[in-house]
Amino acid sequence: MHWDIQVFTKLNSTQDECKRLAVDGVPEGAVVQAIQQVLGRGRHGRIWLSEEGNLAMSFILRPRCEIVKIGQISIMIGVALAQTIGKKAQLKWPNDVLVDGRKCAGILIDSDLSGGALNWLVIGIGVNVASAPEIGAVLNVDGDKFRDALLANIAQLYMRWQRDGFADIRLEWLARTYEKGMALNVGAFESLDELGNLIVRDRQNQLQTISAGDVFLKDRDYAAGD
Repeated sequence: MHWDIQVFTKLNSTQDECKRLAVDGVPEGAVVQAIQQVLGRGRHGRIWLSEEGNLAMSFILRPRCEIVKIGQISIMIGVALAQTIGKKAQLKWPNDVLVDGRKCAGILIDSDLSGGALNWLVIGIGVNVASAPEIGAVLNVDGDKFRDALLANIAQLYMRWQRDGFADIRLEWLARTYEKGMALNVGAFESLDELGNLIVRDRQNQLQTISAGDVFLKDRDYAAGD
């Protein structure tokens, strides 16, 4: 997979710029990065600022898949982020990466579902270096090195997902889950299903599924700022 990277010194939102490119028909692999982002969006429309030294970027994917598999793609991107950050990185459903229990990165997804088909995904990634010294040590050496390693991991997992499906990626996510055995607002964490949905045990000891697709399609964006 070829990445076509555009780097801006200052940008309101990498996500908005990348969405504009997607609407214009730019192929998958286009990447927009901002050294400083001033009007980035978090979940539920919250503003997320990315100062110089953090990583703020968005990219286009055009997967030929059913809409219900958006959750799988979010999980896949989370695994790629964790691989790049290192062994201390843990994953919190549906879109957060933590180091030593502190949130350090998040994922934002926008999609075009016109006509009932998945036409494109624009995926934003924000890495908060200040809250994760382990990441900061890497980025302070060479920010481009971290970005390029992350994009390489995403490309490798994306090809695996297209070729082999979701099963092994799901296991990698579960091996890094922060929530294993934890009590959540919606119940006790149990597992992740084959679509990337969260499985919890409620107070009546019944298993319930929280759909990643419902969350993604309802909010239409997820980010490090939430």
